[in-house]
Amino acid sequence: MKSLLARASWLLHSVFLLALAAYILAGTALVPFHGDEATILFASRDYEYFVLRADPSLLRYTDTPSVEQDLRLRNGMVSKLLAGLAWHLAGYSVDDLPGPWDWGADFALNAQFGHLPQEGLLLAARWSSALLLALGALIVFALGWRLGSMLSAPLPVAYLASLYYALHPALLLNGRRVMMEGSFTLFTLLIVLTGLLFLRAQNTRGQISAALLLGACSGLALASKQTALVIMAAVLAACGLYIFAAAVRRPAAKTRALLPLLWLALAGTLAAAVFLLLNPVWWDDPLARTLQALQDRQNLLTGQSQFFGGYAGDALVGFWRQTLVALPQYYEAPGWDIHIAEQIARYEASPLRGISMGGTDSGAAALLALALVGAWALLRAANGDNPTRLIFLTWVGVVLLLGLLLTPLEWQRYYLPVYPPLGLLAALGLVWLARALKTRLP
Repeated sequence: MKSLLARASWLLHSVFLLALAAYILAGTALVPFHGDEATILFASRDYEYFVLRADPSLLRYTDTPSVEQDLRLRNGMVSKLLAGLAWHLAGYSVDDLPGPWDWGADFALNAQFGHLPQEGLLLAARWSSALLLALGALIVFALGWRLGSMLSAPLPVAYLASLYYALHPALLLNGRRVMMEGSFTLFTLLIVLTGLLFLRAQNTRGQISAALLLGACSGLALASKQTALVIMAAVLAACGLYIFAAAVRRPAAKTRALLPLLWLALAGTLAAAVFLLLNPVWWDDPLARTLQALQDRQNLLTGQSQFFGGYAGDALVGFWRQTLVALPQYYEAPGWDIHIAEQIARYEASPLRGISMGGTDSGAAALLALALVGAWALLRAANGDNPTRLIFLTWVGVVLLLGLLLTPLEWQRYYLPVYPPLGLLAALGLVWLARALKTRLP
């Protein structure tokens, strides 16, 4: 009987997650166009060089800069390869790709010079990102299950957190587009999950496997978007700190207790190897390319801040608007709404646009209150384990740092890393409050 109930329970979970995935995917065709989608599609010609021609030398660094080379140093390779695979499977070729979007020219001029992608090509490539975003709901469910177990309530926390993720308008909007956000979101979530698995498997045979998974996911996250380096470094550092602290508490078995540091080093090495494997432009001189990429990124952010005006207000207000109120931001460039007004209206009228859990200042305040209660419950949970607390709170801390201090523009996609942990904390807080209220009722 217990076995039958367990199977029915997992069937229900599977149906729920499939429904969330279907919802995420169903709205892909409706998403308003963004000029950066054309740029990623242009850059996806690297799939032709790297996979179809199997000639990585075409992606190596040269002293004569090109638009393609600049994009290779600046943007993640994973989204470009997956977009290329998508248009290849859909029957398109590299000759069908648009040119990179020129933000210094108007919409009509971009369209005239072939920078506006065909609708079929655009939709095919969007699936490559939307599918990864949909897979992210499963990872959030798993993380919610682990957090909920600390309150002996894994089911409601997992369901609420994954529902928040799948209905979040900003995640849906950016993850459905042909940009880096779908792969970046999935693989950073996997860094957190595999980091947790690594610590929980300490001094077992499964720890090496967990380290390999952590390294592979970290490398794919880095190859998705270089911002992932901050999250990867924080999780690896938290794992190392936990291992070292455990060794100090066990001086009699210090050598054995420190052995997981070797597996952690293996994870870091594998992450670097995966990143380099997918980025031939870095092969000749990785250090020089790293410094150049950092400088290019700084120049890009400076240029964007000058062109778009930087923050309209202070960073704290921007954080409030984009992470807690979180109404969808369809464009960043002034006047862009004129060109996609019909697309925005159609998307806004669709139930597939998502639901803003904050939506207003009062809703944002309620969401923040739930998240704070969730953080308090996480710290005080009687069934808690230190690895879960450490990894999760490290993740929360680093995404808050990214959102509050390291975001130069009030662009919603820069705040995407905050949404999954915010939803998990809010779900944990809501479940804790519901249980506390239940115990006080007669």
